[in-house]
Amino acid sequence: MNTKAAVSILTIYLACYIIIFATGYSITLLAAMFLVSPFLICWMVYKVLKDDSFKYPALGQNEEWGYLDKDKNDLGLF
Repeated sequence: MNTKAAVSILTIYLACYIIIFATGYSITLLAAMFLVSPFLICWMVYKVLKDDSFKYPALGQNEEWGYLDKDKNDLGLF
């Protein structure tokens, strides 16, 4: 499963949680969803952090961080 699917699934899950909470449909279901949600959030965070669909360039020597959307010379810090 890719990262976009994981984020989408969790977003839909949390939207359903909010709807169930607002309507007061089932307290038992709400409690179960509440207990499961931290595990789903950790799963989504893991999927996002381990996503390797985009190849980032390796940092050069004496470089500790970098931005992909700006050139190093345009930042005015070096």
